[in-house]
Amino acid sequence: MTSSRRSFCQTLLAGLSVATGAGTLLKADLLNAFATPGTAPPLGLNTWSLRALKHDEAIPAILRVMKETGMRNCQLLFSHAEPEEFDPDFAFLMSAAARNMTAEQVNEQKRRSEARTAWRMSVPMTYFETLRSRFEQQGLKIRSYGAPFPSSAEEIDRLFLMAKTLGATVVNGRLSMAQTSLVADAAQRYGLFAGIQVSDPPILAQQLRASDRLRADPDLGDLTKAGFSALEFIKQHLNSVSSIDLKDAVTGGGSVPFGSGGAQMAQVLEFLVNEGSHVELYIDCDYPGTGTSTDEVKRCVSYVRKAMQA
Repeated sequence: MTSSRRSFCQTLLAGLSVATGAGTLLKADLLNAFATPGTAPPLGLNTWSLRALKHDEAIPAILRVMKETGMRNCQLLFSHAEPEEFDPDFAFLMSAAARNMTAEQVNEQKRRSEARTAWRMSVPMTYFETLRSRFEQQGLKIRSYGAPFPSSAEEIDRLFLMAKTLGATVVNGRLSMAQTSLVADAAQRYGLFAGIQVSDPPILAQQLRASDRLRADPDLGDLTKAGFSALEFIKQHLNSVSSIDLKDAVTGGGSVPFGSGGAQMAQVLEFLVNEGSHVELYIDCDYPGTGTSTDEVKRCVSYVRKAMQA
């Protein structure tokens, strides 16, 4: 897309936002209507890639790797925005041991969850305004916020307020059928969207019919692990997708370095370029050896950019 056409789309989008009261269009929706085949989608960072960094190191490292790789947008993981005392033990929660927690461990998880909820319900929004400014001062943007959707309407509402204050347009997370209407209502109130992390495509189809504020947020690696074709899913559901997490994996197994698994990442990227899609792509680098390494993020970025230029 030429700069003049892109400028026209941006102006038209602003007009539509005024005319519809922030309507039900994502930025990518309008840009896709003016898609130019051969144009690469925007590439950003899912900060889950750096989930294991020490809390005080995380934001500086995120800002640095985004600047060094030329990524301007990110999906900010909730633990990178909230106080260290609430940091989940991701390594434990993703292990087999988490399925057989002791009573003491269950109580500790409950205590931490209740403390996080109390903090969310009372924290002033200036806290998130300050964090947002750290990104914007570097010319960077928090495009989406990644967090598990809470169970109560009050905390869901608060999550969307936090996300909007950060400057995000989408909140991405796993969403049960029971939560669907609560999340859709909150998204509508704040003029945002909810991206559903896909684990069951048939259930996703039901959820998407519930509200035009709900979109799909597929993870190529997670689809592959579950035995689905990531390429076919993207081809069939592209118009309902708000963003795509780029991860490689093996069917029935774990995550692997980009290009070495069965997620058909190169084919997906080729399809998106040929379509001229403007859907947001996020580097989701979580194979063994990552979590603290900005070098691994850089390798993932290099792979994706080469694939989109092939």
